[in-house]
Amino acid sequence: MSFTTPVPRPPSPDSSPSSRSGPIPRTHGLRATVVVALVMLFLIAIPYLLNRSVVGAAPVRAGQVVTLGPFRYRPAPGWQIDRGASQADLVSVLVKGATTYRLTPLGRQSSAAGAFRAAARRYEATGRGRIGGDPATVATARGLTGLVAPISGNTVAGTLTVLVGGGQGLGISLTARHTAPLTEAIADDVVTMVDSVEVVDS
Repeated sequence: MSFTTPVPRPPSPDSSPSSRSGPIPRTHGLRATVVVALVMLFLIAIPYLLNRSVVGAAPVRAGQVVTLGPFRYRPAPGWQIDRGASQADLVSVLVKGATTYRLTPLGRQSSAAGAFRAAARRYEATGRGRIGGDPATVATARGLTGLVAPISGNTVAGTLTVLVGGGQGLGISLTARHTAPLTEAIADDVVTMVDSVEVVDS
């Protein structure tokens, strides 16, 4: 009589106790963490990039013209348009370093004095500063007339200018931080931009 020694078979992976009840391998946990992190980064980055494409500063293009209701003007090269603060036909805001140049239509105005009072009240209501001193008269290269007075504040200084043309008023505020006062180059840019203002239907 002969005996055959049985050959032991390796256990099936499905029947292994460690495969049924053992801990999840570390590589699997790390992979899941990386996937979650990438998804979260994607969800955060997309809205941020979209927001950056709408809100922020855009360099002034050569020959660019900005229309504000009945007025239009030419921003000076080297400045940037604050797209977050600017609104079509309502307000145009330019920035250059610590300097801000803001133009706001004032609606129908019968006189420069009335337009100046309206602009001064509107500016002081923002809390950014106060209008001081008696306004001086100003005239532009394109025939608009108006008034100008200094702006003073705790952190900024500048001027408020009002132009009137075609029965409409335009308020222009120029402010710079005390830590970075206006330069001669910026002052020249502002004179050029003020002189470029004109009534659209003129």
